[in-house]
Amino acid sequence: MLKTILNGIGRLAAILKGGADRVVVPAESESQASRIPVGALSTPSSESSEAVVDLSRWTITEHVESPFEKVGRIYLVGPDMVIRSDLDSRGFQVPLDDVDAVLAKIPQDIRLLKTGKKVGTVQLSTSGRAMNFAIEPFFYTTPLHSLTRMLAGEQRKAPLFVGREQVGGN
Repeated sequence: MLKTILNGIGRLAAILKGGADRVVVPAESESQASRIPVGALSTPSSESSEAVVDLSRWTITEHVESPFEKVGRIYLVGPDMVIRSDLDSRGFQVPLDDVDAVLAKIPQDIRLLKTGKKVGTVQLSTSGRAMNFAIEPFFYTTPLHSLTRMLAGEQRKAPLFVGREQVGGN
């Protein structure tokens, strides 16, 4: 175990010194090679012959941040689907009968929990893979996969997302 840690530190030191395009792998006996996973690399060893592995064929893939940010949750309370957003302290509701209509591609109203006043609309996304909630000043969305699992009782709640540019995220 200690040898593995030391080998890792040695590889890190080689990368920091600028030798990241070449890694030296010590040649090992047949019995040792069967215990080491394929592709395992280590630092140079003075007691064994060395083979040089060229890593220039590898490419670096940058992580692309999601354009959405989770800002709330959707859950069921009695005959209603309740929408809670961290960006808006008011609570919202859509009757489950209206959710069935939305799934049939018929837009429906979103109402305030306390007063029942209409504050927005809910509809299926153009792709049919999400449900969109237009409640001024935000445009929320939730994946249909998560929503249908919640409606089927497989999970307690579904995530609520908003476009990252709407909340000033980078």
